[in-house]
Amino acid sequence: MVGENKLQLEKLLNSGESSKITDTLLYIAYNINDVDWAEKQLMRMANNPDDDISGLALTCLGHIARINGKINKGTVIPFLMDKIKNSNEVVSSRAEDALDDIKMFT
Repeated sequence: MVGENKLQLEKLLNSGESSKITDTLLYIAYNINDVDWAEKQLMRMANNPDDDISGLALTCLGHIARINGKINKGTVIPFLMDKIKNSNEVVSSRAEDALDDIKMFT
């Protein structure tokens, strides 16, 4: 059941429909306890060309850290640092917020 749920979530993330994608990102952040899987999905979506989707995915990485008290710092922090350095102001500020959440809650 859990595997099927993740497959369904991945389909929604790949749907190309902004409202489905954003709802799914939030669902993952608040409801999925598999932090490794959630991180991978959120980082993948943080590379989306739509700033709203990318920014929300970054924010959700911060939510994962806050809710679960853990995150893969070796993977996520360098990813966020790259987003801060190499993204527009909207996306980089969301990455900075996520990094602050990680520092505070993990």
